[in-house]
Amino acid sequence: MKETGWFIHSSENLKPNQISLEDVEANIARKDIINIFIDGSKIEHGVGAAFCVLTNDNWAYQWSGKRNDNNTVFQAEITALHEAVIYTTHLPNHNTF
Repeated sequence: MKETGWFIHSSENLKPNQISLEDVEANIARKDIINIFIDGSKIEHGVGAAFCVLTNDNWAYQWSGKRNDNNTVFQAEITALHEAVIYTTHLPNHNTF
């Protein structure tokens, strides 16, 4: 059965303090936006997770942590994302991308 009607994606109706996963290039120069970059990686000598915050073209904050050697890259990425979300809960109202 074919669906009919119209659909509005939830990302088109974000409130000012919600998180969006828009293309960074489109928003990196805006002064009213805090950009958060996350990374998780696994190399020969361990597994790590990190995130950093860019605001007004300056690195405002960074966090990094070491995971157990048997953790996966996915687990490291999720750790970085989790810590970044915790960080954003302590921010005043901003548009977060």
